[in-house]
Amino acid sequence: MTSNHIHLLVQDEKGREVIPESIKLVAGRIGQEYNRRKKRKESFWEDRYHATAVETGHHLLGCIVYIDLNMVDAGVASPPSEGAFCGFKEIQKPRKKSVLIEHQKLSELSWFPSYDELRMAQQELVNDSLIKLTTPGKLNGLQV
Repeated sequence: MTSNHIHLLVQDEKGREVIPESIKLVAGRIGQEYNRRKKRKESFWEDRYHATAVETGHHLLGCIVYIDLNMVDAGVASPPSEGAFCGFKEIQKPRKKSVLIEHQKLSELSWFPSYDELRMAQQELVNDSLIKLTTPGKLNGLQV
């Protein structure tokens, strides 16, 4: 979550309307709670959400790395290995409680035979991409 947008990577196994309806609910609650705390009534979100279909395999892994590095690329965050709460750490050091990621499913969707291989590939791509990110704003053209 950033100051003006959220990257959320989810899989829907139920039907096409589950994700849009869920996003609508979450976005509404976030906006309401923020406005309540700040005692304001303005619109919280600038735009409606934008959904992008993500393919399995390399496309999925590329999207994961893009999300890992988005705020680093913007020049407002440290590398993901230094972040307290981020998807990178959720993959690299899976929790035992309050698990956010179905690790085996993510491995399968990424076409890796094991979760350890997925973790190593993510780490390598993030490290390689960090080397290429010498100036903020270059991630969109980065090949991951």
